[in-house]
Amino acid sequence: MNFLVSKNPVLIDLYWNILLEQGESLLLSDFSDLVWRAKTSDKGLVLIDTQIDGFAGMHSLTDLKRINQNLKVLVIAVELTTDDELSALAAGASGSCKSNLLPDKIRQIFTTIQDGGVWISSAGLPQLLQRLKRLEELSKKNTPKNESAQQHEKISSLTPREREIVELVASGDCNKIIASKLNIADRTVKAHLSVIFQKLKVNDRLQLALLANKTFDHKKRASL
Repeated sequence: MNFLVSKNPVLIDLYWNILLEQGESLLLSDFSDLVWRAKTSDKGLVLIDTQIDGFAGMHSLTDLKRINQNLKVLVIAVELTTDDELSALAAGASGSCKSNLLPDKIRQIFTTIQDGGVWISSAGLPQLLQRLKRLEELSKKNTPKNESAQQHEKISSLTPREREIVELVASGDCNKIIASKLNIADRTVKAHLSVIFQKLKVNDRLQLALLANKTFDHKKRASL
């Protein structure tokens, strides 16, 4: 079940029909109603208007994700700063965007998020990568040598195709791009990732990318 949480008629007019293309969807007018429904919902795409009643800032997203980790959240705002974007990602959102976008751009964002990627503006991406780099450097300093060796062994234990996929994820490629580069189907990439997550004991692509970049030497990472 997908959700659009907004009372803004202009935003609803832009996003609602496109959200319906993703499958069964529900329009809500209060954040507290979303929280209640999240307790019994399966995975889905959630669009949250930051002006909606009951939304008390990005920490509200943290509470929502604690209730249901399977929900992929996109924050929508009239005004959106880089700090807002980074805060949304830190709180568990899969991305954020401004409300006045063209339909094709909205579809692109939905596809990226549904594909397991993260959406951030071109202005916010450099700062996100800088923060991730600092986190990686700190993690390396605090990681015992024997643990680093164990991480390397885990990566090495993967099949050649699985290692290819891990490297591409760490480089920032979404499933569709990975499928194209490896000449396999999107669903095959998803199946491989499910196995990789289990083998490496990680929960998502971000954790996988961080783990991989401790092992592989990537010169450049375009996105997450």
